[in-house]
Amino acid sequence: MSPGLTKAFGALRWFRLLRLTRLARIARLLRAVPQLMIMCKAIVISIKTVSYAFVLLILMVYVFGVAFTIMMDGSDERFNGVLIAMNTLLLFGALPDQVDVINELRLQSFGFYLLILLYLIISSLTLMNMLIGIITEVISAVSDLEKEEMLLQDVKEDLWSMLKSMNFVQDADDTISKLEFQGLLTAPKAAQVLGDVGVDAVGLVDFADYIFSDERPTLTFPDFMEIVLQLRGSNTASVKDIIDLRKIVLTQVRALEDVSLRILSRNTNAAGGNGQPSQNRNSAVSMFGSF
Repeated sequence: MSPGLTKAFGALRWFRLLRLTRLARIARLLRAVPQLMIMCKAIVISIKTVSYAFVLLILMVYVFGVAFTIMMDGSDERFNGVLIAMNTLLLFGALPDQVDVINELRLQSFGFYLLILLYLIISSLTLMNMLIGIITEVISAVSDLEKEEMLLQDVKEDLWSMLKSMNFVQDADDTISKLEFQGLLTAPKAAQVLGDVGVDAVGLVDFADYIFSDERPTLTFPDFMEIVLQLRGSNTASVKDIIDLRKIVLTQVRALEDVSLRILSRNTNAAGGNGQPSQNRNSAVSMFGSF
């Protein structure tokens, strides 16, 4: 077989890569495992940044390749030319464990050389570093969660022991009243314990009317702790918090409206019913009704 025909058949081998299109079936696996889809999307999104980093790496390799070529001046075959020096620095600097495999494929074909480099950059550099980042993030999240749970458990135990020492509660079924709550806040240790979880004990006194209302004069200890922990300064506001705030504002506005109406009613009686206070009353009702 002539050399030209051999090269033609060798070029046709690249068309066999079209078989890789069958791997599109793997998309079904990605849909079945959402975590894999998330990682693939993250890789696609990070391609631009990774490309910039790779370009910076090539520029650095080029600069040092030129420097080593000039300084060696042919004394070392690994730096006998800029391209050879760049290849040496890239392999031994970024992929030292795969040098032999890469050089063997480079001798066979430059296409194989580029293909193995692409594979190693994606698998060894990108995916493995992503795996390290994922593991680090998971460890950090689990550590923060465990520390938070331990802190909350210590706070609950400390407050429970203080309530028992003050004879406010004896078992888990006992309830806490508003007076007992205010008595608890007078203890310096209680203020310190609440401060450890980010609850302002001084500001908590102002929320006594919110925590204990006419419809809810007493609370069990678990319910009490749940409400108190919702008032931590580190908590972010949610839609539920906004709704609760709206209810409180409306309650206060209605109470103020009732007081204003009683004052207007007394003024009407004192004025002998000349009709002028009645007009003021209607304007007050329309003002407060807008809330």
